[in-house]
Amino acid sequence: MEAEITGFRIANSILQDTEYSGEYLLVEGVKDIRLYKKFVREELRVKATFGKYNLRAAYDILVKESFDRVFGIRDADFLRIANNPKFDPNYVNAIFVTDNHDSEVMMIDSKALTDFLLVVSDTEKIKKFEALVGFTIRELLYALGYAIGCLKLANKRYGLGLVFKPERPDGNVIKYKRFICDKKFTYSSNDDLVDAVIDYSRNRKTNLAARSEILNCLGVVMAEGHNVREIVGGHDLAEILYLVVTKGLGSSSSLLRNSDSVENSLILSYDITQFCKTQLYSQIDSYQKSRGISII
Repeated sequence: MEAEITGFRIANSILQDTEYSGEYLLVEGVKDIRLYKKFVREELRVKATFGKYNLRAAYDILVKESFDRVFGIRDADFLRIANNPKFDPNYVNAIFVTDNHDSEVMMIDSKALTDFLLVVSDTEKIKKFEALVGFTIRELLYALGYAIGCLKLANKRYGLGLVFKPERPDGNVIKYKRFICDKKFTYSSNDDLVDAVIDYSRNRKTNLAARSEILNCLGVVMAEGHNVREIVGGHDLAEILYLVVTKGLGSSSSLLRNSDSVENSLILSYDITQFCKTQLYSQIDSYQKSRGISII
């Protein structure tokens, strides 16, 4: 179903909706609707485009049709990494980018993480665990997620043929415990990470590079020392956070079913106070003031 959605179909559905005279917000996915719908006016319509490419295509079509009641929010992904030729600091269109790699990282980088942890665990258990591992939980998440973030960048840059997402929304995910110890909460090795992702990528209609090449490309990207908040993806952090709270903190909270439940809980915890601290909010605020409209 999602594969049949195109930028043209999204733009056309908006253009045909002549009874509505308000603003549209384009976002990448359904979870983004759940998040950003909390912060915009109730009458504003939020539409998922199922990917940033559809989002940009739909926006461009609408602008060409002189339709100006639309703006977008997209994940930064690797947009701001050093020497990215696609990054334009002077980009003027009304498609705004998350502060960190994506909206999930933006939430984890805020008080929402603390609020979530205090719901599924308690202060004493959190302090004891952090003393044991030698990091705050937030620092631990970034440390354990850095390598897979670098591998995703290497895959994108060098075309390694790796796959990181299930074929179906309810499909099996990568086995994170193959490269993250859920007892000591340490990263095992690049070899274990690459083996886990190669195994996950087999029989997925992709042209896999040789294992040695994948390891070499991963080493190159890791050595570049990128900003961890621009490299690590929110879904990976949610998977690792699920391991931390269930295995590290020993939580049996009914809120915890899988990483999706972690992401949804973070959305519930992330409030307008936290959102107003972001650069994303400042950009949207400037946009609404320049247009003389009320969005947030």
